[in-house]
Amino acid sequence: MKNKNYVCVTSPHEAQMSGDNGKRVQATINSFQILDRLLNADHPMGVTELSDAVGLSKGVVYTHLSTLSDLGYVKKQDRKYVPSFGLLSLGEGARKRLTEFTEVRHHVENLARVTGEVSTLFIEENGHGVCVYIALGTNSWMPDYTCGSQIPLHVNAPGKAILASMDRDRVDDIIEEHGLNRLTNETITISETLHSELRTIRDSGISFSRGEQFSDMIGVATAIEQNERGPRMAIGVCGPSGRLSGRYLEEDITGQVISTAKSIEIELSG
Repeated sequence: MKNKNYVCVTSPHEAQMSGDNGKRVQATINSFQILDRLLNADHPMGVTELSDAVGLSKGVVYTHLSTLSDLGYVKKQDRKYVPSFGLLSLGEGARKRLTEFTEVRHHVENLARVTGEVSTLFIEENGHGVCVYIALGTNSWMPDYTCGSQIPLHVNAPGKAILASMDRDRVDDIIEEHGLNRLTNETITISETLHSELRTIRDSGISFSRGEQFSDMIGVATAIEQNERGPRMAIGVCGPSGRLSGRYLEEDITGQVISTAKSIEIELSG
């Protein structure tokens, strides 16, 4: 799994493409398509390669690259182009606007320290799950997505925990808008099957994902309850299927996730 966006991840501009079709600036779409392609590539890309990849003329691609370079979001490397670290300022700026993040961040980091596993914080935005923060464990393993990745809610444990915190009408609206795409053989693609699992999650307060996003990844998560003005959030742990299983997953890790969520809820309630 080399591609950080893999098949499960929707880029932010792609996620919005299903929205209002009436008002779009094509030049802006083109710039983001070029940026997305550069971010997904594992090597610097030249104008011709980018032109073929995004379906735009070399002249148009060169103009966008020059503009993005002047703005500090792309840099030239041996006559080819790579994303600039200037992009980090955009992501950090957006994350700082999530007022709950400052209070929740150290809990996510502590969960990673206690369990030794990767811990994540997800929020719901426009019917997708957005990874807001990843705290690495003591092992070298890490998930095949990054902070800012927009992931279908039905494919991983944090997403399903968030869906379970919604009423059925809202869940149905998300299914109608985004569908239930299959990412692995274990992905839930039938709405009634998903609703059945969401009822189980509501009863138990815990969500599991067993190979539904990536065939070799296991996850456990729970939603964070807060006032209606705050975003829907979930905290979770994920790791390779060879390690997260049995009592270690269902008792040890699950217990730590639930305990952390309760601590977060207490702190957010102030």
